[in-house]
Amino acid sequence: MAPAPATHLALTPRGIGLGAAGTVIGALGVGFATPPLVYVGVAMVACVAVGAVWLILAVSGLVSRFPRARRHVAPHPLTVGSPGRVTLTLGAASGRPGRAFTRALAESVDLKEQAAAALTGGMSTTATVNRAADAVSLTYPLLPSRRGRWPLGPALVYCADPLGTRDAETSVGGEDLVPVWPAVVDLSGTVGVLMGHADRIRLGARSPSADDAAVREHREGDDLRRVHWPSSARKGTMLVRSDERAGRRPVTVVLDLPRDAAALEWPICAAASIALSVLDSGHPVRFLGGPRGPERAHHLGREHPGSARSDLLNRTVDLTRPPSAAAGSAWLLDAVRRTERSVAHGEVVVGVFEPLDTACLNALAPLGDAGRSWAIVRGDTGDDLDAQDTAVALRRAGWRATTATARTDIDAVWSTLLMAGDMA
Repeated sequence: MAPAPATHLALTPRGIGLGAAGTVIGALGVGFATPPLVYVGVAMVACVAVGAVWLILAVSGLVSRFPRARRHVAPHPLTVGSPGRVTLTLGAASGRPGRAFTRALAESVDLKEQAAAALTGGMSTTATVNRAADAVSLTYPLLPSRRGRWPLGPALVYCADPLGTRDAETSVGGEDLVPVWPAVVDLSGTVGVLMGHADRIRLGARSPSADDAAVREHREGDDLRRVHWPSSARKGTMLVRSDERAGRRPVTVVLDLPRDAAALEWPICAAASIALSVLDSGHPVRFLGGPRGPERAHHLGREHPGSARSDLLNRTVDLTRPPSAAAGSAWLLDAVRRTERSVAHGEVVVGVFEPLDTACLNALAPLGDAGRSWAIVRGDTGDDLDAQDTAVALRRAGWRATTATARTDIDAVWSTLLMAGDMA
């Protein structure tokens, strides 16, 4: 049920001046026993009073004739840095009498929307208003600047009496929380390098076996060494050998959320970019980060590939920094315990970590034994000793690891990490 409209009536500068002047003129008319002055003063004060009555009736008519407020946000959810658009429509009640009065209201009111600064980029927006006898609509752009859920609404309707002595501000409709996805970088073109390295570890050779399965259409990120040229020539399209073990090898992306709110977005964007790129390349992905949730225990892309991308991004919207260092370590240790159960079956692990304490390093060390674990360690600066020490400890445990900062390009650090794997 929509909340009851809240209305605020106020005198305009014209109304204040008219009321004050009428009072003074009326008082002078009484003092000088001049009836015309009294009549003028009373008429001026009466204009202000009549304006208040007119506004009360107008607001009542507005609420009764435009009871519905519909808000449409496109696209939904929004993405950081990508423009969106909102259309707010006040619709008239069907079958209500007084069509002429309804049209007059629609033509006289001004409509304004309240939006969080994170949805508009902190900039003012220009809206387009469309008026009709049965609806008033407002359309304006959005440019979200921060990931999360941000309030939109309620709408504010402004109207004034014909003489402009009073105005009214009425809130209509409710408040919506609009989800905003993080901005991601497309890394799918190099995912084949990651999965190809995992295949070489599995097969104990520099390249996968030659003809171990059927062929399928080439997908972006597939290793070109798996192209089956005879079949490609016959079909007229590029086909690759489809070793199901390699082509559908699952991946777990583990995100260690920083305690510093200012550093929160980079690791979330990096982890989401890696997970989405792997998912787009045809591999099921599990995204582990933050407090434990039942929906985060399974791999995306296996049962409902069509919705896997949006499901993964939806999991990043509410991620926030841990309340304490102990809570952050507990979240990471829980993710590691869930990852350990599947690594032995050929799963690839990619982690985006903060500098780690001894307990977390000891928990992560066994994941490196299979040679299919990769890590990006974020530090505050390029020479952050804690980040470098964590990367060195992970390499000693069998991980491929590199360091980065919040100013490092995600695609650059990803390429550095893959090059480290090829040289290993």
